[in-house]
Order: sequence, then C-alpha cells, then structure tokens
Amino acid sequence: MKRYIIIIALSIGLFVQAQEHKKPNIEEMHARKWQFMVENAQLSSDDAEKAKPIFLDYEQAVWKLMEKNKSFFHKSGSEKKNNTKMNYEEMNDRFVNFEIQKAQLLHAYYSKLKKILTAESIFKLLSAERSFRKELIKDWQQKGGSSNHKKANIILQNSNF
Repeated sequence: MKRYIIIIALSIGLFVQAQEHKKPNIEEMHARKWQFMVENAQLSSDDAEKAKPIFLDYEQAVWKLMEKNKSFFHKSGSEKKNNTKMNYEEMNDRFVNFEIQKAQLLHAYYSKLKKILTAESIFKLLSAERSFRKELIKDWQQKGGSSNHKKANIILQNSNF
C-alpha cells in the first residue's frame, strides 16, 4: 500500500511540476493523444469519428478527477517532505477512492466503446493508449527530467497509471 501512496504522490508531484514549467493546453494534449491512438490502433476514419466524442468525454472526466485530487496529494507529499505528521488513513482512503473512481470511468468508457467498435478495435485502441503514455514518459525523460523523476516515471510506466 505504501508503494501505491508513493506512486500517486509522485505522479501528482510530476503533474504539478509540469504545470509549473509550462501550462499544457489540454485540448492539444487530447488531440495529440487521439491522433497517436487512431494511427496506432489503425482505426478506420468512420470508427475514429464515432469513437472520438466518447474518448474526449472520458479524457475530460479523468482530467477533472486528477484536478480534484491534485491539491490533496501534493499537500500530502509536502507534509512528508517537511517531516509533518501525515494523516495516513485519509491518504489511503483518498487514494483508494481515486482508483475506484478512475476504474468506474474506464468501465463506462469501455461500455460505450463496445456499442460502436469491435472487440479487436477496442483492444488496439486501449493498447495504443498505454503506448502513448509510455512514449510521453520517454519523451519527458529525454527532454531532461531529473534522475529522481526518471525513477518515478519508470515506476509509473510499470504501474496502472
């Protein structure tokens, strides 16, 4: 459980640090991710057109969930850094609830995709999404992420995030 708390704190910390350096345009990020996924999943233009609004709804919901929890996990990470007593029970509860909510969003996304795409297309699309995440981490590392952040990204790359 401690590993998961560290992973979520690191991921939120990395997210916050990235925000401080350059405010990403979320629409551009979603467009870049969608293009990568469509190409790698080899979706037809018709399938891509039908799936895109579902993808965007899912991405925006996940983004809102992360934004909602960002300040709490960032604050908890700061408390640990400053040797302030952390409320581990609250941290655990927030982490588990965050993961449950993320899983519920993924389930709803999958259920909607099942109505319009074949099982093979969905598999390729979800695989492409994981590949995008790995490529994003690799790009960030090559652009000069610190060694501690590189270690954190290796952990994140091998986790469910």
